Amino acid sequence: MSGGRLGRATAECRWWSPTAVVAVTLAAAIAGAGCATLWPHGKPAAGTSGTGVSAGAAAADAAGAAGGSVEQYAATIKANSDRSDHESDGKVRADLAALSSSAADACLALDTQAAACQYGKAVATGMEARAHPTRAVGLLGSMLQNLSNADSADPNYDKAGPSRVRALVLIRAPGWPVGPGDTDAGLAAARRAVSLQPDYPPNVLALAEALSKTGDQKDARESYAHARDLAQALPSGPERDGWVHDAEDGLQQK
Repeated sequence: MSGGRLGRATAECRWWSPTAVVAVTLAAAIAGAGCATLWPHGKPAAGTSGTGVSAGAAAADAAGAAGGSVEQYAATIKANSDRSDHESDGKVRADLAALSSSAADACLALDTQAAACQYGKAVATGMEARAHPTRAVGLLGSMLQNLSNADSADPNYDKAGPSRVRALVLIRAPGWPVGPGDTDAGLAAARRAVSLQPDYPPNVLALAEALSKTGDQKDARESYAHARDLAQALPSGPERDGWVHDAEDGLQQK
């Protein structure tokens, strides 16, 4: 991976909300590198997760966190996604993906129409793609279907997450005949996310990336600048600072 590509992929790993990181992990898996291997703060010590929790304890805690309600299962998947994003141990990432898949299936068994369950299944599928890169492209179809189902149930779930993540998958995935990548469809999904939640910086960042991928550099720069302004208006914190960084990174692209 070239230095420029590595730097951009590392930035992409930083600015998504925990549940939306599925798009990043899937795209990185397709490219042959997961977000954990690109984590900008360095590789955690052997046998530990990025949060300082031992690998075994992380998996055990994730398993114990699963509950019997839609909300508990969704929270479990989100927690697993957070851990996986910081985890350097491939086996632990695979274990967390399996736990998330089981939690998503249990959630769907409770309520197959719930946006949280359908979205959670998409997140779990992304984690699985990251843990098993050779299977990533084959998992895209089911992931997109779950996102479509989540959008039908609640388009505003996770700040228009179904449309935002769908956009990122479509603009980053390989196109036909290898995969379902479609930059025009991705742009339409990004526009929908912004129309639903216009003040959420990741939605505007997704739109900026989609515009860039479709060749509209002028509007892409305007969207990156708008995303930066939206993020800078928020209280400082790792997530907000990451959004600012990536907006500025997008503005520096030629």
